Amino acid sequence: MDTFPFFPLLVVLVLGAVAYKLLVLKVIVPEGFTALLYRQGRFVRVLKPGAHRVLRQVHGTQQVDMRQRYLTVPGQEVLSQEQVGLKVSLAVRFAVAEPEPALHRVQNYTEALYLAVQLALREEMGRHPLEELVAGRVDLGQRMRERVAGEIRAFGLSVESVEVKDVMLPADLRRAFSESLKAKKEAQAMLEKARGESAALRNLANAARLVEQHPSLLDLRMLQTLGGASTTPGNTFVLGVGAELAPRARKRPAPGGAPVPASEEDEPGST
Repeated sequence: MDTFPFFPLLVVLVLGAVAYKLLVLKVIVPEGFTALLYRQGRFVRVLKPGAHRVLRQVHGTQQVDMRQRYLTVPGQEVLSQEQVGLKVSLAVRFAVAEPEPALHRVQNYTEALYLAVQLALREEMGRHPLEELVAGRVDLGQRMRERVAGEIRAFGLSVESVEVKDVMLPADLRRAFSESLKAKKEAQAMLEKARGESAALRNLANAARLVEQHPSLLDLRMLQTLGGASTTPGNTFVLGVGAELAPRARKRPAPGGAPVPASEEDEPGST
């Protein structure tokens, strides 16, 4: 009987909890996302990551992925400045910077970005000759990023980078570039070989002048050669004395200390 006065209060609390469940919607926005809050179809505000409570009947939400993502643009048939057909594929890294214009100003912001990249690629490729594009002397990705980022900013997107994945040439152009590169490498090899031969000839000419000025260098060179070859056992060396060295060899002192007289043909004036 003592609990009977609290029964109406308990009923009120239960009914209030049921009404709260029916009228209030708990919205949980995960990290890396935001949610747009609408009241009767009209945009109200952006909900940050976390838990939010709104009236169920008059409010609605729509989540937007704010994480970075990649858009792959497969091989596009484009023309260079010389009207040569190329096939180029791209990779675009972007993210949603402002969710409200991304959802309200364009029907599909990913398709809008895809179209902007295609148009920018065709325009940039048509400005440059084929040789510059193939050699990589044109920073095509940076030029396209600047162009696309300016156009797509109105849709609430942030373009971080545009990378050229592949540039595919027709078969005949691939063969021509391959032959040109091969000829260039062969010419460089021949030039290096000629430079090496010229350096060797200059060294030989310098050595010949030194030997001409100092004939005894030949004896030293021969001794160095013999010293290097003597490290291998079992070698037999046969040395011959040239005509220009024979007079000096015969005029060397005898073992007893007396000089060896020169032969008659070595004496001056002999016939």
